[in-house]
Amino acid sequence: EAGTARALGLSNMGPRRLRLVAAWMQRRGVPVHSLQVQLSLLCPQAVAPGGLADSCRDLGIRLIAYSPLALGLLGGRYQPGGAMPEGPRGVLFRRMLPGIEPLLGLMRDIGQDHGSGPAAVALNWCRAHGAMPIPGLRDPQQVREIVRAQGWLLNSHERAALDQRIAGLKLRMVANPFQSR
Repeated sequence: EAGTARALGLSNMGPRRLRLVAAWMQRRGVPVHSLQVQLSLLCPQAVAPGGLADSCRDLGIRLIAYSPLALGLLGGRYQPGGAMPEGPRGVLFRRMLPGIEPLLGLMRDIGQDHGSGPAAVALNWCRAHGAMPIPGLRDPQQVREIVRAQGWLLNSHERAALDQRIAGLKLRMVANPFQSR
């Protein structure tokens, strides 16, 4: 109301709260430009029909996907029975990797068709759903993979195959408990 903000970016709001806040801010002349939420092939709730991605599209708000590689599970680096990260992340990976292998296999196949790996597929799946992924990067190889991901997009058949595969998965990443409805 003091006129010091020209736009606003938000985090972890659900569709109902987003619509309320966006309307409230618009009445004050401050548009909401972006919303950052957890979104990946293992946490796809934001792109469910009638959900958050649709609300963002309706309101002209840019959807930003954090953790698009699901803490690294979708990056292609780890395999069931192989070396795992230490601590709680390793426990999570050992529990989840065997159950998501059908998804990872499809991701490897799609990535290979584009000269990329699973990480590029995961990022392009977010992009195919209208979100801008913001992955965490730890080394130059990961940066190169992300750059390769920018050189191509999933086609409609690839996106549909991934969507179908994740619909059949029994395992999901734990959703952010702080996201509103």
